[in-house]
Amino acid sequence: NMKFKLKPLILAFILLGPFETISQVSITYFLPNDTYDPNITTPEEFLGHQIGEWHISHDQIVGYAKLIASESDRVVYNEIGRTHENRPLINLHISTPNNLSNKEAIRQKHIDLTENEISSDVDITNLPLVLYQGYSIHGNESSGINASALVMYYLAASQSKEVINVLENTYIILDPCYNPDGVQRFSTWANSHKGQNLISDPQSREYNEMWPRGRTNHYWFDLNRDWLLLTHPESQARIKVFHQWKPNILTDHHEMGTNSTFFFQPGVPSRTNPNTPWKNQELTEKIGEFHAKALDEIGSQYFTKAQYDDFYYGKGSTYPDIHGGIGILFEQASSRGHLQESDNGLLSFPFTIRNQVVTSLSTHKAAVNLRSEIIEYKREFYQTKKSEADRSTTKAYSYTDSDMSKLGRFTEILLSHDINVYSNNESDKPLLIVPCNQKQFGLIKTIFEKVTSYQDSIFYDVSAWTLPLAFDIEFKELSKSDLSKIKMTPLTDPYSFRIGELISSDKAYAWIFEWVDHNAPKVLNDLMKQGILTRVSTTDIKLQTKNIEKNFTSGSIIIPISNQAKSPEEIKNILLEEAKKYYINIYELASGYAKGGTTTGNPEVVTLMPPKLFTLVGDGVSSYDAGEVWHYVDLQLNTTITMIDTRDLSSSSLSRYNTLILADGRYNSLTDKDKEKLKTWIENGGKVIAMQGALSLLRSMKLVNLEIKKSEDHKKIHAVRQYQGSGNSRGAAVLGGAIFSANIDLTHPLAYGYNDAEIPLFRVGTTFYNEPQNSLASPLKYNTSVLHSGYVPKGAIEMARNAPAVTIHKASKGTIICFGDNLLFRGYWWGAHRMFANAIYFSDLIDNSSKEN
Repeated sequence: NMKFKLKPLILAFILLGPFETISQVSITYFLPNDTYDPNITTPEEFLGHQIGEWHISHDQIVGYAKLIASESDRVVYNEIGRTHENRPLINLHISTPNNLSNKEAIRQKHIDLTENEISSDVDITNLPLVLYQGYSIHGNESSGINASALVMYYLAASQSKEVINVLENTYIILDPCYNPDGVQRFSTWANSHKGQNLISDPQSREYNEMWPRGRTNHYWFDLNRDWLLLTHPESQARIKVFHQWKPNILTDHHEMGTNSTFFFQPGVPSRTNPNTPWKNQELTEKIGEFHAKALDEIGSQYFTKAQYDDFYYGKGSTYPDIHGGIGILFEQASSRGHLQESDNGLLSFPFTIRNQVVTSLSTHKAAVNLRSEIIEYKREFYQTKKSEADRSTTKAYSYTDSDMSKLGRFTEILLSHDINVYSNNESDKPLLIVPCNQKQFGLIKTIFEKVTSYQDSIFYDVSAWTLPLAFDIEFKELSKSDLSKIKMTPLTDPYSFRIGELISSDKAYAWIFEWVDHNAPKVLNDLMKQGILTRVSTTDIKLQTKNIEKNFTSGSIIIPISNQAKSPEEIKNILLEEAKKYYINIYELASGYAKGGTTTGNPEVVTLMPPKLFTLVGDGVSSYDAGEVWHYVDLQLNTTITMIDTRDLSSSSLSRYNTLILADGRYNSLTDKDKEKLKTWIENGGKVIAMQGALSLLRSMKLVNLEIKKSEDHKKIHAVRQYQGSGNSRGAAVLGGAIFSANIDLTHPLAYGYNDAEIPLFRVGTTFYNEPQNSLASPLKYNTSVLHSGYVPKGAIEMARNAPAVTIHKASKGTIICFGDNLLFRGYWWGAHRMFANAIYFSDLIDNSSKEN
């Protein structure tokens, strides 16, 4: 055994004194001066430097975690998945050897506590509390991952009675890095800008990362908004582990602005989701008392019950709250590099790590001291939710759709959240049912419910997330009587109702597939990549397929046998493979003629040109929104998009592209010369798809005639009447994320593949536009009912009514499609994906007479 020599305590916010002392920090600056097992390698021994001297990279934390697990019988290493960049997602299971050997029995007891039929029989007397500790979901909030190395060492090596007691009474799942790709990006930046003489000037490049910065994952998504949506592999792997264990406490270690202090939950009381029992907040506050005591002991400043909320269940610190657990958010003022000036003095990287370590250890103390109360709360939570389900007049939700891939993905999300789904096989198309009488009633309610009434008017994130609206699927509430009439079969495979086949005819004259399934654009792209000529029907068309005459709606894709570079047999084999790969029915036509008179050679059947896409990225562009464009084109369309940095636009050749996608942004880094270059390209025939803030760029370039709507209602939104509370008044005027209802002209090319004119859109901001003079140029408008779900400031609904949600403009030979909303929001707004695909593939079909000049 060895005991570290304790160095004199360094006072908080004097921090570490002279710059050079950072490399001299002892491990006891971070950890208690316990006796430690000398057979367990310290982080300093593994890294070759003390924690805080450099930013640990993801590969280093993985290597250290593997080493610790190999050296200690208290630690088990698990790989739970891989990131987009193929980095391992890992957990360490940490407890006593006895608890680790009995992990399945412990896990099962915790699951049994969620099952009301047997939960009352579960003896929790000696049951370890399950604690999930996670770090750095935002890659450039790196004090978390660096703290995790110290925490895993402490739990593996300390010989103190306190640690032994923690291990006996808790089963810890330690997730050292929620966001490997972002952490790797940021650690490289911070380390590559560190000098031997540390600079603390906030203007230094070290503290100002280049776009898109390290906060996000590979596709520039904020993973702390994805716990509910499960768009990314990082979230999917983590939620799978979550439901295997249903942890009692889950911690989420973040960073905030450099000039702040340290925050721990609870947040603002009035901003707690009403589906969360108040007992959750009481327990959160009890846990918080342990954090306060620990931070008091080292002199660190902190705050609680302010600034942050517990509302959106798609965040890490709130997701556990709807599962009978306690989610805890920690926010540490960030040094962003190694040493930075702040309003509170010099803020060093080791100091930020220390606060994260101290509150990690205070979480252990809270878990041990409140063990039985917190575990008992889980049992009570599910019993309470059962009672709520019994009292609810809604006994189930049913949903269906004609798009099998979209329906399957929505169902897959539900199943991933441990929600039981049933199918009714007696309907013409799949009818799926989610009964409320199941343990996940709380989550089911928040996924399906529409909310328009709120206790508070300020939200840290979105105020609405009704998932079936995001997917634009038909759904409804079922009463007890409704449910009794439905025969239900448990569903395990969300895609079991998909069928993909090539339906052969007597001979091959042409092939056709409908533009209804979410995967249809992938099939079209694959065909275009292989040089196969494709055509699209701009009208409904009846054709003979095998032995029946079938109606194919506008947007159906026709592959003629003639004028192709490949033989009919080669094309047929490719189509057979595509049908199976993407579960699309492709029909072989024996003739291009049908009794209705429409033929495949009709002028209303138009040859398609492959899109050649590019987008602008870099300073002035929202990295979130640009990432959503990249993610959608790359993964949902299965094709390529060239990303040109705004600073490189002047030297780039645009002649190889025919379509530009402009994500939200200010585009203030573009020079007049850049704008003139873009304007020339557009007017020579380029197509532009622009969203949100990009519309301001096009307006400033005099390319689109769009007037911002102004009225008395606009004044109501932004009215602030007194100084005290003015911040809240301004916050109440923010439309940070609600779900609006719009109607589309189903005959328009942007509507191909839709069979319902009403489309839910995700709306951020209160900028609305007047209707263009050409009424045909706005085929999508917010309807009179406007609001589906979410908080909307006073006056905004009146402003939105009948306002255009899309406008289409003519710019000489070019076409510009302007969307006021983000159709690709967080990668899960599948209901608008088809419209975005239509804008890419079918913009050439839009008649000039229907465009605004």
